[in-house]
Amino acid sequence: MYDGDTPGGGAPAIERKRLSQHELDDIAEKHALFLRQDRAGRRACLKLTDLSYLDLSGCNFRATEFTGATLKGARLKQTNLDSAMLFAVDLTDADLTGAILDRVDLRGSCLRRANLTGASLVEADLRAGRLYSCDAHGEIRLVRAKMAVTDLAAAILSGADLTQAKLGDALIVDTDLSDAVLRDVNLTRADMTAANLTGADMERCNLSDANLTDAVLHGAVLTDARLNRTNLNGADLVCAVLDGVDFSKTDISRAVVPRTLDGPESDLAALLERHHLWVISKGREGTRAALPRCILAERDFTSVNLSMAELAYCGFRNATLSRAHLIMADLRFCDLRGADLSHADLRGAGLARANLTGADLTAARLGPVPLDGSLDREWTTSLERARLSGARLCGGDLRAVNFAGADLSGASLRDCRLSRAILTDANLDGADLRGADLAGTDLRGAKGYRRGA
Repeated sequence: MYDGDTPGGGAPAIERKRLSQHELDDIAEKHALFLRQDRAGRRACLKLTDLSYLDLSGCNFRATEFTGATLKGARLKQTNLDSAMLFAVDLTDADLTGAILDRVDLRGSCLRRANLTGASLVEADLRAGRLYSCDAHGEIRLVRAKMAVTDLAAAILSGADLTQAKLGDALIVDTDLSDAVLRDVNLTRADMTAANLTGADMERCNLSDANLTDAVLHGAVLTDARLNRTNLNGADLVCAVLDGVDFSKTDISRAVVPRTLDGPESDLAALLERHHLWVISKGREGTRAALPRCILAERDFTSVNLSMAELAYCGFRNATLSRAHLIMADLRFCDLRGADLSHADLRGAGLARANLTGADLTAARLGPVPLDGSLDREWTTSLERARLSGARLCGGDLRAVNFAGADLSGASLRDCRLSRAILTDANLDGADLRGADLAGTDLRGAKGYRRGA
């Protein structure tokens, strides 16, 4: 951040040149020509300007100087700011949806409540910045050594790509980072209190000395992340992928973690029996199974009837659920990595955000369930934003399944019935769709889809 006060306190506050929308549009046009090496072009310099509430959407301001500018409430949707200098810029309440901010210098900037949904901030520098001021000649000079942290409090970074970004010491309180890519990001000493990291890819990120008090990490991938002296008080780690994480230097006693089943195996068998009776008697006898947030990894549930069971946030990693009855079961956020679900009946099941990486769903039934007393109404299966990378679904009934935003990269979908399925914004990179029935399938925004693949 910038500060107009000198150590003696006598200097006036920084004056920024206010630009009109017309003036900004003219600068943007000339900068675009400059980038195309047109003689009529001129490189933009917007240092210490007031661009509050102006519209920069869709403009190409690559490598532009914005140091000390204020863009409060500005619209920068789809704006190209690759390699721009945004040091100590005020972007409070700005709309940066889908903007390109790769390799930008955002040190000491304020992005409080800014909307960066789907933005790209690859290798961006968001570390703390020193306080500066202007001298009598308008030049920037150091005022004092105190560092101002980058402020991302209450910002929206859902789906943003921050691969290899520098976020050390940043203020990320109550920030939405759901489904964000944070691979190899430096978050040392960052304050991430109450941050929403649901589904975030945090592989190999450095969280040493970071504060994750009350943060939500449902389904987040923290493979090989560093958590030295990390504050996890109240942090919800249920269904987070923690492979390769060393907790020896971090206290997780106050974190929210999955629970293990108490009692002998006979208790679980009795619970399953009571649930089966509840299903076949349509609720008149027995008891509905409710096992939320339980660790059920590597257990054998072959042919077990768990239809309509409450199993959200359970850990079924490498479990055997072959031919199991899971009709309309609640399996949201479940960890089903490597699970055997071949020939399972999952019609109408809720699998939103479930992790089925490498799972076997060969010939599984995931089609819709007709609602009682109706000829044209049905209950569809939800796999919205689920992880199915490398999963085997060949020969399965996937009619009308909601795969919106799901990761199906490298999945085998050969000979599947995918008619009326929703695959909007799904990742189909390397997916095998040979012989699949795609009649009426919604593939808008699907990544990697190649007709005839």
